[in-house]
Amino acid sequence: MTSGEVHPLKGGPNLHKGRIAASVAAHFSGVRRNSIRVVLALPGAHRHPFQDGTVADMVRRAAVLGEVMSPTSDVSTCTYTSQVHRLPSLRLSDAERWIADWGVLPRAPLLSRDAVPGNLLTQHAERYALFGAEDPGEAVKEIAQNLPEGDAPTLVLFFFWGLRSEGTALADQLDAASGHNVFWQFLGDPGLGSSVLGDLDALRAEAPHIRNVSLYRGWELIEETPEYLLYRGVLKPFTRWRKER
Repeated sequence: MTSGEVHPLKGGPNLHKGRIAASVAAHFSGVRRNSIRVVLALPGAHRHPFQDGTVADMVRRAAVLGEVMSPTSDVSTCTYTSQVHRLPSLRLSDAERWIADWGVLPRAPLLSRDAVPGNLLTQHAERYALFGAEDPGEAVKEIAQNLPEGDAPTLVLFFFWGLRSEGTALADQLDAASGHNVFWQFLGDPGLGSSVLGDLDALRAEAPHIRNVSLYRGWELIEETPEYLLYRGVLKPFTRWRKER
């Protein structure tokens, strides 16, 4: 395999510190180990977060959270555009290899003679229709249809970048999945013109029966978002939902 360039967290990825932060957040949120499954959905319609290291940083944090929450299970991963495509499962011990293969866009060479085969992400770009249109409603539908069986709830980290949802598609699919044993945690950069903030606010006001959806509002550039606050912000609404079920 040819790996892409990996963009580390500012100051380098401190995975030990991340595990401590996630463990403390889980403790104060009341989440027990081995009690949930973690799914990471990545926005395949956008080049920028793959190029600037944002996706790589999100993958590391998801891997840490998965290791702390369910050390015996891998994090399930997928990318969504107008369709959903499953990616290899993610373990913290192999996170850097996973990122090199699927989490970054290698820089284009200055000279054609310096070109080398791209990583797995670039090799699958056409097949997966990457960097084109996206349909978050279809993504929610496909992820919900392929949830693992069992009693443990699934926490979906639905990472977005400038997300827009036309019409009622996203709300309809979240409504359809409202009775499933899954919690949808949206987090990411809304960007200019994004409709996700208004859509989820309207959903909360107009459809209060949909309780398994939350939007993390503490987002900054991910390297400037403290790990503990991110993990606590993700786990606290998840725990509240579990208690209300």
